[in-house]
Amino acid sequence: MNPYFIFNNIDSTGFLTIDKLPSIFKPAKDIQKIEIEGRDGFLTQDNGSYKSIVKPVECWIRNLSQIDYICSWLTGGGDVTFSNEPDKIYKATIINQIEFSKIVQQFHSFIFQFDCQPHSYSTSNDIITLTTSGTITNPATANAKPIIKVYGTGTINLTVNSTAITLTNVVDYVTIDSILMDCYKGTILKNNDMSGDFPILAVGTNTINWSGTVISVEITPNFKNI
Repeated sequence: MNPYFIFNNIDSTGFLTIDKLPSIFKPAKDIQKIEIEGRDGFLTQDNGSYKSIVKPVECWIRNLSQIDYICSWLTGGGDVTFSNEPDKIYKATIINQIEFSKIVQQFHSFIFQFDCQPHSYSTSNDIITLTTSGTITNPATANAKPIIKVYGTGTINLTVNSTAITLTNVVDYVTIDSILMDCYKGTILKNNDMSGDFPILAVGTNTINWSGTVISVEITPNFKNI
């Protein structure tokens, strides 16, 4: 199969011939080197995070009449999946401007770069529905920030591992979004009706418990890898 990528749900196969996809590697940890006057060597401080990664793509335009469309497509940010990592989604921004005038004058080829967040997300991000308290497994290599939709009424106490959350004034449902760090119902913020920290799904087994009038809990896990 010829190499390809999918950016913002558009497959490159119909527009580009890919010469080279990005290499596969882990992101670098954000480690600060500290040198102290009068002391040999240096110390290191691990900031507990990872640096973004740049993924370049070398390709050819198949049909010059499509240049305007390709230019409007390959701009800004979105989700990208590469055919050499078909089970992963990267949050990316195209960081270099593509000079199409040079493409026309030369060989219709160019290189552009995706500036990617350090974690990749699983393409399998199906909603997990619980109707009773139980467990779910995070099979990835990093903690995940889920979106949890709780269906029920009144006051609900939800516990994800050791994180205890109290939801009040629930009518029909409420959503706890650990990515946005907001609690809401549709377009209405419900942060004042939530107390407790936003939960994470640790690598491995996670315990989900609740009390109150709950019909079901829907979890979009957002599993991701380092």
